[in-house]
Amino acid sequence: METYLSSVKNSCHLLKLFLDSPKELGVTDLSKRLGLSKGAVHKLLITLESEGLIRQNPNNKQYSLGYTLLELGNKVLKDHNMVEFARPHLLNLASATKELVCLCVIDGKDAIYVDKIDSQYPIRFDIEVYRRFPLYATSASRSILAFQDEAFIDAVLGEELRTFTPHSLKDPKDVKLRLAAIRERGYEMSSNLRNVGVTGIAAPIFDAAGQVIASISTIGPTDRMVPAQEQWTAAVLTATRTISSGLGYKG
Repeated sequence: METYLSSVKNSCHLLKLFLDSPKELGVTDLSKRLGLSKGAVHKLLITLESEGLIRQNPNNKQYSLGYTLLELGNKVLKDHNMVEFARPHLLNLASATKELVCLCVIDGKDAIYVDKIDSQYPIRFDIEVYRRFPLYATSASRSILAFQDEAFIDAVLGEELRTFTPHSLKDPKDVKLRLAAIRERGYEMSSNLRNVGVTGIAAPIFDAAGQVIASISTIGPTDRMVPAQEQWTAAVLTATRTISSGLGYKG
């Protein structure tokens, strides 16, 4: 059984209160929210203040988060490796679906697959890692493009659209309608648009600022993917929501 230090746990709870609260909180308010005595809360505050994690406003004696937390947060962002962070979730998804699973990121007006787990089936679909392609081209890339601002979408679709199969979307208006549908349901599922006989299911990954920076997709032959679409869609959404939460997304 895990054993926790109650003082450390209470300190963490105190800091997290500021995530969904006013900028400043007083001892009385913190005491009520934490269910601790004012004396205990005061001890936590002066300890955290001594390490720069909390600071007190000398004018009203209210407390707010300290600048050391900003330094720590910037350090996390600087050291964060999306591929490394997402890989356990890709492995779990690949184990469940047994199909190709990919991590896709945005790079300018393009998308790039930066990691993949190959399908376990002998008959399978494959992609090249680090290959660059348009943001409107695949289920994974459209899941990213759908959540960008309108001006950026217009810029991407303002260039001549490349087609890959007879079923590829050729008109920017049709692409925009599809992007709106992705935003509404929270994921994309498409067949034959990039490769005939292939179906992809993808969902976006949000960062702490609410920006979509990547997506995860599972891709395979249509005759295997479509019968399991509800199950695999749920699995993809679980993976992307877990990763988004880990990046600090609160939506």
